[in-house]
Amino acid sequence: MKNVIKTTLAIALISIIASCQSPEKKAQDRLMNMEKTVAKDTSKMPDKKKIYDLFCTYKNFADSFPKNDSVPEYLFRAGRLASGLTYLMEAVNCYNKVYENYPASKRAPFCLFMEAFIYENQLHGTEKAKKLYEEFMKKYPDHELAKDVKFSLDHMGKSDEDLIKEFEAKQKAKNS
Repeated sequence: MKNVIKTTLAIALISIIASCQSPEKKAQDRLMNMEKTVAKDTSKMPDKKKIYDLFCTYKNFADSFPKNDSVPEYLFRAGRLASGLTYLMEAVNCYNKVYENYPASKRAPFCLFMEAFIYENQLHGTEKAKKLYEEFMKKYPDHELAKDVKFSLDHMGKSDEDLIKEFEAKQKAKNS
């Protein structure tokens, strides 16, 4: 009889603790479970629906709990997922939100770079990309991506043929 009472009390206590969990914690736990499910998928063609659901859950968490410390990371991940799903403007919006709303985040420079990169290489928005790259160089001149940004700025708008000629000229000058 004592064991039944102890078991009942233990179950009741666990139920009370679980129900006391904040909506924020529940949402974060749900996100972690979704991440694990997507990460377990080792097939050649990942389940796009699960990836899209994870993307939406990241965004919903960010909208619901904007002060949570994990939001910049979640939005960065959402941007990567959106880019992979070729929802390019969604990716840009996620990256922009990190850069604009969480400028002190370690992800802010990467997000500014990714926003510019998508405009340059996928959306063919050269002027917008140039503006974003220049903003990057002004704000993060010593960042690990600064060399990549400088390269992009120096070669933006050049055709493959022009780039090859430029490379060949540099090689020729180097070998002379």
